[in-house]
Parts: sequence; C-alpha cells; structure tokens
Amino acid sequence: MSNIDLLLDEENELTFSLTIEGTRPAEAQCRLIVESQGMSLVFDSEQYDGDEVTVVLPPLKHVLKEGEYNMDLEVIVEDKYFRPLSMIGNFEKSIEIKAKPMIKTKKRSIQPRATVSEVKVNRRQKPVIKEAPATRSISPDPAPQKARSPKQDKKTKVTDQQILQIIEALTKGKLDE
Repeated sequence: MSNIDLLLDEENELTFSLTIEGTRPAEAQCRLIVESQGMSLVFDSEQYDGDEVTVVLPPLKHVLKEGEYNMDLEVIVEDKYFRPLSMIGNFEKSIEIKAKPMIKTKKRSIQPRATVSEVKVNRRQKPVIKEAPATRSISPDPAPQKARSPKQDKKTKVTDQQILQIIEALTKGKLDE
C-alpha cells in the first residue's frame, strides 16, 4: 500500500498506468473510492484509453477534514470487478494566508460628562398698580427695611397704595436733582 499527498482545497488530478489483458477486447469502467468514517466518496474516471486512466478529485475541504483516508482504484470489465490498487491518501490544506485591517482608536483622556441640576422657579403674582390722585404728597420712609425672605412676604401684604407711594417718592427724588 502506497501513500499519496493530496490537497483538500484544490483540484487534484490522479493518473494511473493501467493494463487490461484478456482474450477479448472489452470496455473498462474505472473509478476511485475514498473511504471516510461513515461514508465513501466515488469519483468516476475519464475514458480509459488502453494505457492510462485519469481521475479528477474536486476540492473536498467542505466534505473531508485533514487526515489520512483509504483509497482504492476499482476497474469493472464486463461483469467482473477488480481492485488492482489500494493506497492511503493524505489530505492536507494548502498554505493559506489571511490578512485584514485592524482599526484602533485612541482613548481620549477627557471624557465628556453630562450633569443634571434641578431648577426651581417661584412665581409671584404681580401687583396691580392703580393711579393715585395727584394731589397727595408722600414722604419716603426714613428707615429702610431689611430684605425679606419669600416666607416673610407671604405673611405681610403690601398694598397698592404703599407701592404707589414708593414709586412717587423715587420719582420725586430724581426730579429734585
């Protein structure tokens, strides 16, 4: 039994020297059997020309794994079956080189940050201003009052008349200057 190296991912062409001797000329059919675990693959040969027989094995990378498989050349002449040659086929993948681009991004040292803060809006009702009679004179309050917090404003109500007095006092002071 001989060994033969074959490629799994390429087409393999095998040529065998074959001589058939007999008293009557007859047509011969030849085929190559590749035996795998649980299955056998049969490949028919090209026409036998009386000297050589050629068998073409297609790429078998999707059918067989790398390894050694028993192979037999079978010849059928009329009603007779012959197995003149047995060998071991060593199936290997051819050298394959793969390359693909790798894109690397630089890490930023400053990461954008999102912040959320709570915003409160306090709405106050606007006072309605009524016009006061022009004959009245108002003197400004001599002691200014301290600023009040919103809670204090709710307790004390400012009347429209007091607001008008403050406005008149301010405008009167500007006119005097």
